[in-house]
Amino acid sequence: LDIAMALEGLPRQASTHACGIVITKEPVDTYVPLYVRDGNISTQFIMTTLEELGLLKMDFLGLRTLTVIEDAKKLVKKNRGIDVEFDKDMNDPRVYKLWADGNSVGIFQFESQGMTNFMKELKPDSLEDIIAGVSLYRPGPMDQIPRYIQNKKDPEHAVYTHPALKPILNVTYGCMVYQEQVMQIVRELAGYSLGRADIVRRAMGKKKLDVMAKEREYFIHGKLDEEGNVEIPGCIRNGIDEKSANKIFDEMAEFAKYAFNKSHAAAYAVVSYRTAYLKAYYPEEFMAATLNSFLGNLDKIPGYIDECRRLHIEILKPDINKSETKFTVDKGKIRFGLGSIKNVGIAAVDSIVKERKENGDFVSFQDFCERIQSESVNKKCIESLIKAGAFDGFEQTRSTLMASFEGIIDTISESTKKNFKGQVTLFDLGGEEQDKMEELKYTFTTLEEYSEKEMLFMEKEMLGIYITGHPLEGV
Repeated sequence: LDIAMALEGLPRQASTHACGIVITKEPVDTYVPLYVRDGNISTQFIMTTLEELGLLKMDFLGLRTLTVIEDAKKLVKKNRGIDVEFDKDMNDPRVYKLWADGNSVGIFQFESQGMTNFMKELKPDSLEDIIAGVSLYRPGPMDQIPRYIQNKKDPEHAVYTHPALKPILNVTYGCMVYQEQVMQIVRELAGYSLGRADIVRRAMGKKKLDVMAKEREYFIHGKLDEEGNVEIPGCIRNGIDEKSANKIFDEMAEFAKYAFNKSHAAAYAVVSYRTAYLKAYYPEEFMAATLNSFLGNLDKIPGYIDECRRLHIEILKPDINKSETKFTVDKGKIRFGLGSIKNVGIAAVDSIVKERKENGDFVSFQDFCERIQSESVNKKCIESLIKAGAFDGFEQTRSTLMASFEGIIDTISESTKKNFKGQVTLFDLGGEEQDKMEELKYTFTTLEEYSEKEMLFMEKEMLGIYITGHPLEGV
């Protein structure tokens, strides 16, 4: 109890905003105290205190999806020689069909099951619907989803509290969805200025009841300055009755707790549309870029491989001579990248790809072992490559390679040591040692190939999925 009382009221941890950035004219420490955690410098004050001190916090989000879009464009350029141009007006029916059919795997912000179902019901046909989708699917505004879908299907029967709201809310079929709509309502119905409208939006969003009570009065009846001039006209002066004005204010207050910022949702919707566009027109390149963004994440990759199969895109197993570090597109099929094999590090893959590019393809397993003698390509790494089927293009079976690879590597490293000593010993300069490398005799323990079941389990272990078949196919 004594310890608990000492701890009570202390902050649990010093939390850091993931993307909040403060930019100041002078060095930041002339304004506020700083602290360092994990090499990152943060202000010791939270954002509201910073604002009160006159500093501005801005959020800069880095999105993995932007890299996916860029990578997909590069793959399209490389494979098809096409520079991807997104349609400026973003109204391509082929793209919206993906949402309507529920094919939203890989589409930014729309991958969850709930989002997919919402879009299948909504059948979006314009960017406005996508922006609304991003904004509505969150706790609070979700209650408006059925009304939004109903009114989209039958816009004639959308109900507006007052006719003055129609031009503002018709874009969302009578539902209040955005913070900007709240600001537009107080400006157009009660004559607020832009700055004052923003104060109302913030008060509602942060549930500042005292500010809201004052603003309700101004919204309905207006406000006069000290000399009696009209500062805010108010709804009644603009011909809107008190009952409707009160009801509109209640609706705004109720809704604004959850309202979403339309400019933010619109930026997200553009990114979502672009991912959908790439998926509709260049599915192989888009799926390869998506898989690459999860390189090394064996949890995520199988789901996207399933989606490739659903789109009838064949997945090719890794090949020591054809695979790159990442997933690549090979004649309309996606080839597994070596970097996605378990226990095979990126450094190892890079050295393999570099050697292949500089000195040509590997002609056999022994050729591979002789040419790749780097720290990063160890026995564990080679074992994983064998299990994943990367050497299936050579003459030996996987079982033979599994039984023989350690002996072959040991033979090579022994020979390399001797060669190295040979260069130092004056008596051995007759040239015999130099030819030893070419004469190396490898002993392969030749075994019958593993059963199909064993091969599949190795693939699953190394790649996270079955590629060449499935244990249940025979059933």
